[in-house]
Amino acid sequence: MDKGKSPHKMKAPQLPKTLASAGLPGDFPTDNTTYSQLEYAQTDFTGQIIMRPFFEEVVFSRVIAAESQFFDMRLHDVRLTECNLANAIWPRVECYRTEFVSSRLTGLTTQESQFQDTLFKDCTIDLAQFYQAKMRGVRFESCVLTGSDFREADLTGVVFMKCDLSNVDFTGAHLIGADIRGCHIDGVRVGPAELQGATVDTGQALALIRIMGINIGE
Repeated sequence: MDKGKSPHKMKAPQLPKTLASAGLPGDFPTDNTTYSQLEYAQTDFTGQIIMRPFFEEVVFSRVIAAESQFFDMRLHDVRLTECNLANAIWPRVECYRTEFVSSRLTGLTTQESQFQDTLFKDCTIDLAQFYQAKMRGVRFESCVLTGSDFREADLTGVVFMKCDLSNVDFTGAHLIGADIRGCHIDGVRVGPAELQGATVDTGQALALIRIMGINIGE
């Protein structure tokens, strides 16, 4: 299999050619409300607590949502560009045809979430928590994921391309069909059971053998 390709063909967000600028009072997210065909530009959601918002066909550009708490949020056909989501708490988020581009997700907490046809590109995602996340058709490109938590996550077929996976915790994760070739894996926490069916390069294979305490004799 060529690097960067997976059996699942990722679907990009389906966005209208033009979007209305979010600026009306009703455009500011509240509990249990749907927001469609809007563009949020340089909006500040810092520390906001919202229950079950649903965004569909929406673009977020340079939005600050640091330390926000969005519970059971759904993102369908959404693109986030140059956003700051540091230390946000988004449990059980559902992302479908969603892109995170050039954004900061340091310390993001999103346990038990679902990601399908989701792209993370040129993002800083260090110390994030994806505990028990389910990912299908997901791709990480040129992302810094140092120290992030993927314990018990379903990462079947996920592509990690040119990422820093140093000190990432894959304990109990499913990596069948996942591709981590070309990524930095210093200090990664992973074992033979998690790596079953994953694709690694030769250098990584040797490093993983050392991580697991296996000695290679001549």
